[in-house]
Amino acid sequence: MQELYSKDEDCFELYKILKRKMGNKIDYYGTPYNALFSGKYFSHYREPHSNIDYLFESGLPFYFKFCKNGFLRISVGSDIKNNTTAGEKLAALSDFYRALVETYGNPTVFYTTKEDDEALFSLQWSFVNKEEEIAKFKNDTYFDDASIDKLIIIDEKPNESLGYNLKDETKQIISQQVGLPFELLPLIDENIEDYLMYTKGKKIGIPKGAKTDCLPVTSFEEKAKTRTLSKNIFNQ
Repeated sequence: MQELYSKDEDCFELYKILKRKMGNKIDYYGTPYNALFSGKYFSHYREPHSNIDYLFESGLPFYFKFCKNGFLRISVGSDIKNNTTAGEKLAALSDFYRALVETYGNPTVFYTTKEDDEALFSLQWSFVNKEEEIAKFKNDTYFDDASIDKLIIIDEKPNESLGYNLKDETKQIISQQVGLPFELLPLIDENIEDYLMYTKGKKIGIPKGAKTDCLPVTSFEEKAKTRTLSKNIFNQ
C-alpha cells in the first residue's frame, strides 16, 4: 500500500475553502502554504472583532493535513489559558464539519490519542483503502508515535453503540441539526451544555424535567433524548 503524505498545495487550497466558509473564525500561524498546517479557531464566544484583536486573542489551536484523493485530517486542541472544555472542542469540530461535509461527505473516524498534551479531538476522512485504514485504527497500528485512546467509527453498521438502528436518512437529518456525525451523539451528550453554549454563542440550559412524548429525558441511549435534542434544543 502506497503511503500518503499531506501536501503544501493541497493544504493551501483547503485553507482557502475553509476561510471562505468560516471567515474570521479561523486564521493561520506562519504560512497557509504548509503540509503541516496550523492555525487558530475562534468560537462565537471568543470571536475577535478585528485583525488587530487576533494578535491578542486566545483561540483554539487547530491543525490539518490534506492529500487530495488520499486523506484529510482536522484536529482541534486546547487553549491552555482558558481551560478549554471538551464541549468547546466539539463545537469547533462542528464548524469544520459543516464546512467540509457537503464536499467530502462524512468523515471516516473520530479519535483521540493517549498522553496527548494538547488533548486533540480529530476527524479523519480516508478517501482510499478505507477498510484497511479503519482496521489500522481499530488495531492501534495507524500511528508509529501515538496510541489511540477513544475511537468512533463513522457510518459503521450495525450501529450497536447506541443500542438501536435508525434509517440512514434519519441519521443524516439528525447530523445536520446537531452539526456532527450521528455516531458522536453520546460524546455530545456528555458535554451538552458547553457544546450548546459554544455552538450558539450563548448559554442555553436544558430545562429540568424535560420530557418528550411524556417520557423523561435521561440519556442518549434512549430514543426520547435524541428526539428532544433534534426537535427542541437545536431549533432554539
